[in-house]
Parts: sequence; structure tokens; C-alpha cells
Amino acid sequence: MSLNAIIIDDEDHARGALKKLLEWNCPEVKILAACDHVDAALEAIKTYQPQLIFLDIEMPEKNGFDLVRECDNISFHIIFTTAYDEFALQAFKVNAIAYLLKPIDEEELKMSVERVKKLEAKSISKEALLESISQINSQETKLNKIAIPTSEGMEFIRVDQILRCASESNYTHIYLTTGSRVLVSKTLKEIEYLLSKHNFFRVHSSHLVHLDHIEKYLNGRGGQVLMSNGEIIPVSRSKKAELLAIYR
Repeated sequence: MSLNAIIIDDEDHARGALKKLLEWNCPEVKILAACDHVDAALEAIKTYQPQLIFLDIEMPEKNGFDLVRECDNISFHIIFTTAYDEFALQAFKVNAIAYLLKPIDEEELKMSVERVKKLEAKSISKEALLESISQINSQETKLNKIAIPTSEGMEFIRVDQILRCASESNYTHIYLTTGSRVLVSKTLKEIEYLLSKHNFFRVHSSHLVHLDHIEKYLNGRGGQVLMSNGEIIPVSRSKKAELLAIYR
């Protein structure tokens, strides 16, 4: 049985990688479109009427959960792609929603597609999806941690222990109040999204800082901020006014 599908993910490399994995492992899945944001995806869903969508949760502006809320009629199955920790993922299991933990494993992908094929005859409840989303958001708030994929697995980092984050190409260094740092294979934009609810601010294209740990603003062309651990971080000219407005 073939499945018409759409991929929704804001990262080019993630869309391309998933396409290849599907070609190699699930040839019955036919990709009709690949979208990089929610509004384009909503239009593609209306146009193509897919049976299945692969939906990234962590996207800027509108995320995967927003797509579910804004979609008038859920007439397709969803496989969420996510870096959420195992605690939050328990909420998916309540309503038997399929998910893939990034980086996506080939065997997990095949199993998820097979699971969707078996569910094809069942009705799809938007209410059940929204209930699961509510539980996930509740778990995320309660735990006040983010899940970070590392070479050894997943590391759960308390948000209040993060001083700042700095980009290095497609990687990000996360600096902690303990004096240690963690290197993760996520872009700074991805980390910024994960921390968007937790009082962080992008002061520079390469720097994301915890506002609670800014001690002082230093004048300059763009300026600099003095962090609680004594580090001085540059502020871009375009971000100066926005940053200072936060404290007024």
C-alpha cells in the first residue's frame, strides 16, 4: 500500500536526510511536498490532501503543534519528528501518536511507517492530538529542562544553569553556571527555539544569552554585555535597542 506524504521541517538538511531515508527504507511513501514553515505546509495539505505528514515540532515562529491547532480538518496521520526528552514523549503514548526522535534511526522510521499503515482505517481525532499537546507542554513547564542530543545519548540540562550559548557553524556550545560547557550538533537557531520560553535573548548572530545572568551593559558601536561569570559578550548594532528596551 502506498502512502502520499508531506515533510515539514525548517532545516534543509533535515528535510533532505528524511527524504533519502524514506527512499531507501520506505519506497511505498511518496513525498508530494517538503515545506520549511507551517503556513506553507497548511497550503500544501490543502493542495495535496496527504495521507501522512512528517512534522517537526521545533520550528521558529510557528511550531508543529501550531500546525495541528490551525489545521481545519485532520484527515491524515502524523509522525512527529522531535528532540524532546523521554518525559515529554510519554504524552505521545497516551493517544498512540507516532514520533521519531532525532537523529532519525532507519529501523524506527520503518516501524513508524508500518504502524501508520495499520492505523489507516481508523479515524483521526484532532481532539486527541490537542490533548496530547497539552500534556507535552505541561511536562515541559514542570521539568524546566531541555533535552540535548550528545554523542553518548541525551543530556537533560536545567535551563537555570545555562549562562549562554555560542554558535560554531552547525554546532552550538552551551556554557553552564558550573563552569562546564556542552557541544551539541544543533544550530544556534534550533537551541534558541528550545529556550524561547525561558528568558533568553539573541544578542548577536553568534550569541544567545540568559537575561537573568546579564550584570551590565557596556557602551560601544553595538555594545557588550557583562555576564555573571565575568565574560563579556558582543551585542550587534541591530540588537542593541531591542535588548535595552527589555530593561526599561
